[in-house]
Amino acid sequence: MECKAAGETVFAREVLFEGNCEQAVDTELTLPDYCPDIGRLLKCRLVPMITSRQVNFDSLAVEGTARISVIYLDDRDKKIRCCDRDYPFKASVPYDGGTENVRLLAEARVDYVNCRAVSQRKLDIHGAFTVHMTAVCRKENELVTGVEGEDLRLRMETRAISDLVSCAQTGFDLSEAIELNEGKPPISSIIRSGAVICMEEMQIIPGKLTVRGNAIFTMVYCTEQDAAPERLEYVIPFSQFFDIPGIDEDCKTDVSLCCDMLEVSPRTDSDGEYRRVDVELRVSADIRVYRDREVSWVSDAYSVDYELNCVRKQVRLERLCDTAFDTAVIRQTVDAGDIKIESVSDLWAGISDSRGSWRDGRTVITGNMAVCMILRDPSRGAVYLEKNLRFECGVSQPVSGQNLRPEIGVNVKSCGYTVTGDNRLEIQAELCLHSSLYEDIPARQICSVELDESRPKSPENRPAAVLYFADEGEELWDIAREYNSSVESIRLDNDIEGDTVGESRLLIVTA
Repeated sequence: MECKAAGETVFAREVLFEGNCEQAVDTELTLPDYCPDIGRLLKCRLVPMITSRQVNFDSLAVEGTARISVIYLDDRDKKIRCCDRDYPFKASVPYDGGTENVRLLAEARVDYVNCRAVSQRKLDIHGAFTVHMTAVCRKENELVTGVEGEDLRLRMETRAISDLVSCAQTGFDLSEAIELNEGKPPISSIIRSGAVICMEEMQIIPGKLTVRGNAIFTMVYCTEQDAAPERLEYVIPFSQFFDIPGIDEDCKTDVSLCCDMLEVSPRTDSDGEYRRVDVELRVSADIRVYRDREVSWVSDAYSVDYELNCVRKQVRLERLCDTAFDTAVIRQTVDAGDIKIESVSDLWAGISDSRGSWRDGRTVITGNMAVCMILRDPSRGAVYLEKNLRFECGVSQPVSGQNLRPEIGVNVKSCGYTVTGDNRLEIQAELCLHSSLYEDIPARQICSVELDESRPKSPENRPAAVLYFADEGEELWDIAREYNSSVESIRLDNDIEGDTVGESRLLIVTA
């Protein structure tokens, strides 16, 4: 006989698919007429930018642009120059998980890029990058909260969880017209540009979420007057509203932002000089909204009259414990080796990989930071040097729980340097840190119960009471199940509080 079960619905974020798609970059680049001839190659950069994400009925697909930037020393003036070229790409992977309520998260990481000058105006470029795709959805799970049945004993487990109210993927645009400071020479050509999104604050009002932060824009450009490049840094503050149905002040949020696209266009002023740039940014936002609640479910069951046929099921629950934003300063020394440092033309850094682990009230973040430098040597001119530095920093998150899992984000906000007298550079990098700490809650539950009336527990073989010597820490549920008793009667007969035996002792167990 099947017993009637009662339940309630909880919602959680479920990963439906996770995989990689490799993209090869094999192309030739010919310098446009306005670029001077190549004297010596310094650095070839590959920057993949994702512009769209799409979930189809049979595939996951992204589109974007792979920007190739060749930084070189020109043959005529020995100035540092750059030539950019954008190449569109499409990446897809097979997928058959359905399209309803599915979001596609995607990020691209460069594997390698090599550049060879075929002539002073033609380049042969080979590289690759990997697009990592994750399909997620808001999944409905049914928790069994009770089972009706005569003389049926139920074991309940109760935990605090975070119920997923909403998950959304959206984006917004930022634009800024930036004027060069007085005294700065006008722009001849742009050598390098980049932007980092640093989130600082989130605020909830009913139905809306406000996210505040800064986009840190950096540009290095060549001038006509001087061989040394100029550097421009500019902070673009933003305050963005998102419409989120169901959100209120009692909710928790987890938001991650990244820069999908950056376009920089030099513009002339009234004197006809290139003294301003128009900056266009596309920022993507992955938003999760949770509401804390307490839930109970049936984790085990037995009958005092019949054997049971039970079907068990594992349900994944989680709790958002804490979300923290912070900054950290990393200081390390770089040896220039056989390069004699006369000056530093450009220096920048990026995170190549990172991981987080929680211990002792702190999320510890470790990873690798690639520091890229264009140095000027008195005898060799401009020389490119790259160093990979290990780093470790942390975010204070003094929470309690088991199976704690941090989801982290790390960006280089700024990177400075000091040239020392021993041909070394003291690197000082400021990092933007974001850590969302989750507790994974495995819920193994009874989802259906059937009394097997063909296998009764014979009453005549059941003693009215037994003496049982219990070990310290033994669970009352296991004892009650073994002897067809109940946890409540064992507690009452033996003056026990809680669910376990405090110390080894003799117990009276009544049927």
